[in-house]
Amino acid sequence: MQVKDARFIDEEGKVLMLGNEAIVRGCLEAGVSFAAQYPGTPTSDIGETFQRLLREQPELNDFFVHHWAINEAVAASECAGAAWTGCKVLNPMKHVGLNVASDALSVIALNGPNPGAMVILIGSDPGSLGSHQEQNERFYTWMFHLPCFEPHTPQECKEWVKLAFELSEKYDTIFEIRTSTRSAHSRGYVELGKLVKGKAKGKFIRNIPKYNSLPPHAINNHIRLYERIEKIREIIPQLKINVIFPGGNKIGVITSGMPFGYTMEALNQLGLNDVPILKLGLIYPLNYKEITDFLQKLEKVVIIEELEPFLEVKIAEIAHNHKLDVEIIGEKYFPKYNEYSTGLVATCLAKIFNKKPKEQMSKAIDYFNSYKEIIPSRFPTFCAGCPERATLYSILKATNQLENTVICGDIGCYVMSFFPPQECSDLIICMSGGISAAIGMSTKTDQKVVALIGDSTFFHTGMPPLAEAVGYNSNVLLIIFENSWTAMTGHQNDVLRYLINQGFSIEKICKAIGVPWLKVEDSYNPKKLTRTIEQALETYGLKVIIIKRECALQAHRWRMNQIRALKEQDKKIQEVEYFIHGCQMCYDCARVLSCPAIRRTEIDGFESMQIDQDRCIKCGVCYEICPNGAIHKTIFNALDTEVGWREI
Repeated sequence: MQVKDARFIDEEGKVLMLGNEAIVRGCLEAGVSFAAQYPGTPTSDIGETFQRLLREQPELNDFFVHHWAINEAVAASECAGAAWTGCKVLNPMKHVGLNVASDALSVIALNGPNPGAMVILIGSDPGSLGSHQEQNERFYTWMFHLPCFEPHTPQECKEWVKLAFELSEKYDTIFEIRTSTRSAHSRGYVELGKLVKGKAKGKFIRNIPKYNSLPPHAINNHIRLYERIEKIREIIPQLKINVIFPGGNKIGVITSGMPFGYTMEALNQLGLNDVPILKLGLIYPLNYKEITDFLQKLEKVVIIEELEPFLEVKIAEIAHNHKLDVEIIGEKYFPKYNEYSTGLVATCLAKIFNKKPKEQMSKAIDYFNSYKEIIPSRFPTFCAGCPERATLYSILKATNQLENTVICGDIGCYVMSFFPPQECSDLIICMSGGISAAIGMSTKTDQKVVALIGDSTFFHTGMPPLAEAVGYNSNVLLIIFENSWTAMTGHQNDVLRYLINQGFSIEKICKAIGVPWLKVEDSYNPKKLTRTIEQALETYGLKVIIIKRECALQAHRWRMNQIRALKEQDKKIQEVEYFIHGCQMCYDCARVLSCPAIRRTEIDGFESMQIDQDRCIKCGVCYEICPNGAIHKTIFNALDTEVGWREI
């Protein structure tokens, strides 16, 4: 029986929620009826929560739809289409996803979401905790005129998403909620409100000047957007989301979002309890009077914000335009990279206020930093049995450790390929950037050029550059990892799964596009794959190798479930075990394949490699590649039921 999560059913009380869960709850209280997104940390679990609720509460399917879109631009346009029928729509994405969506959003923002409402949810990632860069996407709010809330607590996440939908509908403007990895995944108590059923169906009403932003309507829509922003700027004080914490100090602070929490703790630790603070809930646009009223009593104001000086620039501009004699302090003391912490903010504020940090705080920072020496650092690594790890092994072998070879990496689990010991990616740009870079590179070098791409990224944005590579017959080897999951973001049951279930085939797509040289291989047969890669690199022109092998995590889970089910039926199962005996310590399994289930140990006074049986998933790749035959395979119950790997 499906257990329902009462936090998304009850209409009163306080419950503990993550920031992302509070966003979902706010949508249900706002009457949202459509959401579309491509998974990406830290926003993936918004979609996962919606999907779970649709399973737990089938009645939601009567009016609510959630799509795992093929990419962020498609998701944004889907949301716009639903909004233009009169529905309220949510469009979550991670910060770099906004780059992909920007082409569509730049026009949709001009058009406006009416008769419905549209809110985009951007999950930023200061510190690159789950991203390939920590881009400060707040500057898009200036470019596209997206009024932007930046909540600090889960309660604010819930309330402000409701407010954003209300204002979006009223002012025909896309609103943005900006969270960060910390605010999205931090827990806090949330006061529940009344649930509102969204529109099951709407109706599109033709309005060519509004929905066709081409000359002459583009200029008119641009003017209309400026008018809407100015109206929103005027009503900001009425929203009561920007809060002043009064104080008599002549140095004040302006901050927002997660840095606000760090600031309050830091000031308390420094004993600076008289510092006036302006906590901004809406970081764009800014109400000029609110800012000038706060600034005019101060000699200095400290802007505390993560990454580039977004607020600092605008507040300095307001101070200059209003001829206020106040010093704006920000990037001079605070770093423009990495995420902040209470200790970092306190250290910077201590310099500004000429205060010596309390001994307790200094000890706390030293204690925290001491763990860097106690806990051994390690690079992120592939899971035991990962088919991508085995493919990298074959690439290294086929190219003689990348001799005269360039590897153009991409976004997926295989981003880890640039870490030691493989060091098998020379560049990573963005999703499908690997094959695009490879096309250009192959025209200007005689080196062998290999590009990597995953199946989800292939559908996301990979087909256009593949078509270009076919058109120019680029001298590139493209390796497509087809593991049947969007694995890097948490195995969402997304559009990739629906495509697979409907019989879509990357192989057929490659043939349809016109790929001249195409092979399908299995990374669990590394010797054959190595020979195929060697053959491909000796052939001029575009070559594509599709590696078909399911993500090891999901494959192992499925296989173990099958084994458990058979054992419950009292059936004997054939079992396989790999062990090492007679190891020559060549380190091929540890430094080239680098499987985390294999470690160095000492047996009877002799060094040897050993397989950690509780981590090994029995993929057998190490057995296949050991050059000295030191890895042995034993089959128990050989005549009984064999449970193999799931075919994809």
